[in-house]
Amino acid sequence: MKKHSEGLRRSAFSLPEVTMAMGIVATVALPVLAMLAGGSAMQGTARDRETAARIARECAAALVATPDGSGRFWTPGPGLRIPLAAGDAVVHAAFDADGEFLAQIDAGTFSQGEPMGGSAVHLARLSVSPSSGQPGLAELEIVVEQPAAAAEEARSRERFRSRLAAPLAAP
Repeated sequence: MKKHSEGLRRSAFSLPEVTMAMGIVATVALPVLAMLAGGSAMQGTARDRETAARIARECAAALVATPDGSGRFWTPGPGLRIPLAAGDAVVHAAFDADGEFLAQIDAGTFSQGEPMGGSAVHLARLSVSPSSGQPGLAELEIVVEQPAAAAEEARSRERFRSRLAAPLAAP
């Protein structure tokens, strides 16, 4: 700080002192701001993964064999129908931001994205196939992708696998 030599005492910071202080503050503040931005992106990714896991868990838990002996899986109430009797079966579905089931969609809509007029956020592909070497079991694979509005190649994916008791076809 320089002092004015007149009768009044005035003190002030010089331009080099102010410049150095701003450089120190910028050096400390920029990494902190970058860290906050990265944390926000990680929070969004974690939220999407948690929703994808919930969708997969609820779909797997809700699938039951049809009581009519047709060899198919379904979810009670309005929901997915998965025909297993024909061999490998694939069903596509749309879910909102909270993971609530909206509707079953076709493969073309799944690939192109933007189903349900923009209300869908997550898309799921459920595939059921007979288990090789283990009669009475079926392999379940659930792939949850988001955002639904993006093209299929641009979406992030979470893949889940499980086994189900295979429904028996009517004789």
